[in-house]
Amino acid sequence: MRYVLAIAALVISGVLLLLGIGQRTFLAGPSEISFPVETNSEAGYALIDGTELAKVPGQANIVVRSEQAFVATGQTRDVEGWLEPYLHAELTVDKQQQRLLSALIAPAVVDAPEAGAEAETPQPRDPRGSDLWLEERSVDDEGAGADASTLRVPVSLGADQSVLIASNGEDPVPTDVSLVWAQDPNTPWAGPLLAAGGLFALAGAVMYLLAVDHNRRGLGPRRGRRGPLQGIRNAFSKPGAARGTAAPVDGADGGSGASGGGSASMRADRRTRLRRRLAIPALGAVAVIGLTGCSPSYWPQFGPETTQEETPAPTPSSAAPVPVTDGQLSRIVQRISNVANEADDALNVDLLGDRFVGDALAQRTANYTIRATMPDYSVIPPRITDDELDYELVQSTESWPRTLFVTVASTRGVDDPEDPVVEDADGEGSESEPTETAAASPSLALVLTQETPQDNYHVSRVIALRGGISMPQAAPAEEGTALLANDIESLVLPPGDVGAQFAAVLQGGPDVPEAEAFDIAEDTLLQNYGKTLAEQAQVQSDGKGQTMVYSVAARQGDEAPVALSTGVGGALVATTVIEEQIVDAAGGRYKPQANGAVTALSGLTGEQERLVQEVAHQLLFYVPSKTDGSKIQLLGVTSELVGVRN
Repeated sequence: MRYVLAIAALVISGVLLLLGIGQRTFLAGPSEISFPVETNSEAGYALIDGTELAKVPGQANIVVRSEQAFVATGQTRDVEGWLEPYLHAELTVDKQQQRLLSALIAPAVVDAPEAGAEAETPQPRDPRGSDLWLEERSVDDEGAGADASTLRVPVSLGADQSVLIASNGEDPVPTDVSLVWAQDPNTPWAGPLLAAGGLFALAGAVMYLLAVDHNRRGLGPRRGRRGPLQGIRNAFSKPGAARGTAAPVDGADGGSGASGGGSASMRADRRTRLRRRLAIPALGAVAVIGLTGCSPSYWPQFGPETTQEETPAPTPSSAAPVPVTDGQLSRIVQRISNVANEADDALNVDLLGDRFVGDALAQRTANYTIRATMPDYSVIPPRITDDELDYELVQSTESWPRTLFVTVASTRGVDDPEDPVVEDADGEGSESEPTETAAASPSLALVLTQETPQDNYHVSRVIALRGGISMPQAAPAEEGTALLANDIESLVLPPGDVGAQFAAVLQGGPDVPEAEAFDIAEDTLLQNYGKTLAEQAQVQSDGKGQTMVYSVAARQGDEAPVALSTGVGGALVATTVIEEQIVDAAGGRYKPQANGAVTALSGLTGEQERLVQEVAHQLLFYVPSKTDGSKIQLLGVTSELVGVRN
């Protein structure tokens, strides 16, 4: 009976161990589920919504085999907006047939063509590098695929996110595309089965040893049998010892004392060997149990399951979503910094075309033109870095254009002096802005706009923030902010009038009626430009006995102001004022001289009857609400000579 129980325990152990191992091997099912994609060769792009990927359990992977393979993830509204003008395929999951279906989506017609004219289809473009993508991968990326022509991208999408699959924008979508879902290796019964099998193996081994011991005890003389498992120990002892006979005494070895010591040593050796044999089954069982405890996937989880019902759904909001994440914003700033620094080093305005427009482009274009002819020109724009300064305003919107406001640190340009010097109309140098440029490089405010989904964000204004200012409280980043209309009446001045009103102050001085709306008590810009500068130049000219007439005219620039609501009821308004510094010979024999930066920028040389230098002031104002009771503050300014005419 003892043998029957032992064998039954060992059989049960084998069955349990086989089932436990099978849970991790031949009973575990496939490690991946793969659906091929039937793409249409005419389509240049393919789109799959994140909800389609969620139809199959497991970690979704996009696998594309092509030398031009490209995969990007983004917000569904952004991906669809980017694809709207182009022919593309929309992929859906068919679980029953275990494949992906493809539907061809025609490009949307934005503008109706004139009568008799054919609608123009926009040229496809390479989707790489778009600011819309949350993440992008291509076979060119290091470690993107298993070989040079395979791209495997794990995709973990959040709510309202989609995947774009493409090649280089010119060629159709690769035909060798599949979606693979890696399956969860969790086998909760493998651990219990292996542990139970180990315990039954241990129990069977013990029962088997007890049965053998029982039988061995019945063999040989009964005299002298004491202690546990004596029958087993008798089976492994020497024949003489097993029969209870005494060992012979060797008188040469020191008599009976030595013999007794030898017998004790032999008994100790037998006990040690016996313990080792008994320990083998126990160690085997412990090893099995220990190995099964290494991973939680081997064991069932008895805690409360986390369900979607336990997490309350967010309350729908009427506010538009914030179009960029922190990661996207950091990537955008880094790309702009790289472009700006490369162009600054090469003095190549063509390098700015992908990221700069408007007044920001005009500033650097004029500066590069002057410095290409005058390497020692002292006015060098601060270098834009990707070191963000934790102040940003992001327009919350689903449509385009989209506007961002972000502050970054800067570094001084190579050989950038502390006090820039510009050429006077009579050819002599003068310090025109000693208090506006400090030894430390200023923080910069960047105004960025994305006109269409196919465009990247472009910098329209770069404004150096003044030292010692306090920026108004910003709206929470997760909520975004609103782009205000330029005719809104809730502010001290409508945003569209701020530049024009300040231009009047710059031209007419602090005593004009328009100055009442501005805090200009210690405004250094008014002390170094505009009417003040013209009056100082006139006094110097008159002191030299010259007959030239100095005057100034100022107007708001052609680029529309940008106004973003802050978190305190007011708005940040970025605008540009063009100041015209005019020197007229007035019929006298003294004439203004065109040289230095004026010549480098305009090509004019020597005496001129009239000389007009155009200086662009990119300005940032904080405009409070009417109910606030405070005045408009000038937070930052960047000034640059951008044009000359006679």
